Amino acid sequence: MKEIKFNYLTELCSRYQQDKFYIEEIPASILSKANKRFEIGENEEFIAFLDCTILGSGKVGVYFTDKGLRWRSLGNGLGNIEWTEFRKVNRITIQNKVEVHFDEVKAFLIGGGSNYPSLLFIDLLTNIRDFLKEYSYELLLKHQNVSCSVTYHELNSISALFEKYEEAFEPNNGLLVDEHISLDLKKKIIRYFNLQANKKIVAFLCTFPLKKTDGIIVCENGIYFRETFVSLYYPWYVFRTLPLYVLEDELIIGKDNIFHLTHAKMESTEIVLFLKKLQEYANSVYESVPSIVDFYPAKPQS
Repeated sequence: MKEIKFNYLTELCSRYQQDKFYIEEIPASILSKANKRFEIGENEEFIAFLDCTILGSGKVGVYFTDKGLRWRSLGNGLGNIEWTEFRKVNRITIQNKVEVHFDEVKAFLIGGGSNYPSLLFIDLLTNIRDFLKEYSYELLLKHQNVSCSVTYHELNSISALFEKYEEAFEPNNGLLVDEHISLDLKKKIIRYFNLQANKKIVAFLCTFPLKKTDGIIVCENGIYFRETFVSLYYPWYVFRTLPLYVLEDELIIGKDNIFHLTHAKMESTEIVLFLKKLQEYANSVYESVPSIVDFYPAKPQS
């Protein structure tokens, strides 16, 4: 079995994921600017990054590292706070819609090119602060080593149950599994989803046939959702308990991420059933693995 490594900060950030809030898989083009522009130490571990640029350059935004928050705002406002100090912050608020304040002192901006909901961002920061207060910095960042993982074979088997593929007529429901994904299409979706070349793609569900690359990718390491203005990645240990439902022709994922199914060939109800089956499998594999949700609601401070 493979060894899966994660910490509770990574899992918590993943659950608050929105477009341009990268967790674990931060694009190399963005990371290349991190140490110099954000003054991040060479030994710091990158957990997540909220890109606050319009074109996705990563020149301004907020980094979550194993040491604390590091930010650069519009106008070159550079700053940071260690997690050990962040736990002492009493009030985390948003003012003027884009200004994040710690105890009435302006820290940084999340405006500019970011569409991340400001109140959701405050909720994330508050949950991190509360965890630090109730438990500890060491537990938040402790590496959880788990000797279990989903397998390519099982993911393939589940995906194949929902595939309707006729080689002579092309797929009729938009789902391609394993060898039915052509090499040319695989290259296109790897580039479009910004995947590393070593990712093992099990299945691809196209949700917009005219564009061909919009859709959902099932990989050994997790699941990806991508369309215009939406780019999400959830490792299986997070996706297993993620809220997921359909409202008309919109798939609602996690913290109210909207993924459109209007043009998908597969019925929206069947897509949800497919995703639920993947969740059930992942949950069975990670059933004994502790989750960040096990710690909430935190006990009130005395």
